[in-house]
Amino acid sequence: MIPAPRSVLFVPASNARALEKARTLDCDAVVIDLEDAVGPADKDAARAAALGALPSFGGRAAVRINAADTAWGANDLESLRGQPALALVLSKAGSPDEVRWAASAGLPVWAMIETLAGVLDLAAMAAEPGVEALILGQNDLAAEMGALAGPNRAPLHWAMSLIVTTARFHGQIALDGVFNAYRDEAGFAAECAQGRAFGFHGKTLIHPSQITPANAAFGPSQAEIAWAQAVVDAYAADGAEQAGVLSVNGQMVERLHLEQARRVLARG
Repeated sequence: MIPAPRSVLFVPASNARALEKARTLDCDAVVIDLEDAVGPADKDAARAAALGALPSFGGRAAVRINAADTAWGANDLESLRGQPALALVLSKAGSPDEVRWAASAGLPVWAMIETLAGVLDLAAMAAEPGVEALILGQNDLAAEMGALAGPNRAPLHWAMSLIVTTARFHGQIALDGVFNAYRDEAGFAAECAQGRAFGFHGKTLIHPSQITPANAAFGPSQAEIAWAQAVVDAYAADGAEQAGVLSVNGQMVERLHLEQARRVLARG
């Protein structure tokens, strides 16, 4: 599996200027979007543009395709066979059958959980071979729930926890949903902090201005790195290799914290 990305920017395949700019941005990954961001009349041209752009991203770009039950899904899927894409992003994933359909392209599958069916069948979908990431599609999910998510996203908390729990259990990536009000810096920072607290690895983005704060929010802080290094050093000291519990900077730590510390340092 790739290192879990902190920042994943969605870019419409129909926007040549945005695609060109995305190559130079400091996001960990890009999703070239053939679905919601592209109108029906532009689907075929957008697909061609995505295929033309993929090699220039050096394996850093995934492609979000249209669903299997649309007029474009089958062609999207077939076009990606053998392409140098990071992953195939499956919109509105709702069943293991849909996941198997997406996986038949031979690429890792990033399943977007944005329907009630997707939430209720999440465990079965995540258990399918080839699934590498689960993505919260909060806008569509809230709409299908008839919920007003609000700044705290309270109606989505169960789905958020379920996505993170399922992804972590399967060793997969968990990505938080997009924040639409890209000019609301404080609101975006708060939602990043909430996503990090829930256990998401990173966040999906709709605007380049969100990349730097997302990278900061979902990467380990200097304080976390210092704590992790102190824990690793403590267990590496003479006589401590087999210790169960140690005192590190006035706090009791166990061996489970050693594994956590190693993960922090690896991510840092």
